[in-house]
Amino acid sequence: MHDVPSWVETLRGVILLIVWTVLAVRLPALRRSSHRPVWAVLFMLAGGALAIQAPVGHWIDRTTQIPAAAELAVALVALTDFATVWWFAVALHGAGHRTPTWLRRAPLACAATMAALAVLFFALTPAHDRFGAQAHGWWVGYAIAWSSYGLITAVGAAALFWWHGVTMRSAVLRLSMLALAVGCTAEVPYQVIRAVRWFDPHASPTLTLAGFWCSFARFVLVALGCSLAALEPLRKAVLYRYRRQRLHALWLLLREATPELVLTAPQARLAELLTPGDAWEHLHQRVIDIRDSIAYLHDGWASPQLLTRAAGHAAAAGGGQPLAMACWIEVTRRQALADEPKLHEELGELGEELLPQTDASQSTVQHEVRRLLELHRALRSEPVRAFADRTDHPSAEPSAF
Repeated sequence: MHDVPSWVETLRGVILLIVWTVLAVRLPALRRSSHRPVWAVLFMLAGGALAIQAPVGHWIDRTTQIPAAAELAVALVALTDFATVWWFAVALHGAGHRTPTWLRRAPLACAATMAALAVLFFALTPAHDRFGAQAHGWWVGYAIAWSSYGLITAVGAAALFWWHGVTMRSAVLRLSMLALAVGCTAEVPYQVIRAVRWFDPHASPTLTLAGFWCSFARFVLVALGCSLAALEPLRKAVLYRYRRQRLHALWLLLREATPELVLTAPQARLAELLTPGDAWEHLHQRVIDIRDSIAYLHDGWASPQLLTRAAGHAAAAGGGQPLAMACWIEVTRRQALADEPKLHEELGELGEELLPQTDASQSTVQHEVRRLLELHRALRSEPVRAFADRTDHPSAEPSAF
């Protein structure tokens, strides 16, 4: 038998620390049914790691006074773990595809059947034959049932994780699904090796070591994959709040010029950052507010002449559409702040071209935010201020760029 490197237990401890941390951080996710499967998998992994500890096993044996009761408990936890991972894969698949009823019920049905068989064979098998290196007597039935169950759950989960792992758009979720796919796939050779060891008393120690590494890979990859999947909603929420904060200055600048559109008083930035609720909805609303303010300025104070001059000024300054848009927005913003009469002129195609594109959705919001930040930088630029100054004071000398 080959020795296992000491770093294996160290890494196992690190993974367990990660798992328990994610469990604690994502405890609020239990309120949403879509987030429960991955949390349940992490809980089973964390609980299973505790169940295999020697002190826990000694306590179970002392309490029950039944030989090998601790090993039965570990087996029941392990089969629940296998079923929970499969259930997670089925739930993930069912979120976007029609899933037959038998497949939705399969993880629970298989787990219940295996649990009943495990208890039955445990009761029928003499104490000295339970959980031995080789299967004898009634324990042969347990070995066959366990190997079959392990292969069914591993293949069932791995197939679905591979399917979704290669089709996920999110890089983080794709990595998560592929880690789960590889981890569940590693369970297949482990179950085969375990079956060989049960029925072949001359199995090579190298084969035993290979089985250990497959089992270890399954533990690490499933734990990491589920941790990434569980933290992905939290990562997105932080990202959406950060993007909303980056748009705060532009939003406030335009809202001050369009107070008619303000429904609630602006919050301090820290209070806004801590606002509860759906981070995506808050960000989406901010983008809508900015668009509404720009459209309000556009419809109220813009004129064909202003838009034409803005486009020409931007071209002369070596800028593109964002600079041209910023030019007329700054002029109309100043006019709105000065309470100048609205024009309500027909602006034609140029007016449509110099408006922000309205394609923001959860998949395109990053591009939308990037364009609005580019617009904000243009609004603060010297060419835009010079254009607005000349428009306010037509007799002023043109600035050189």
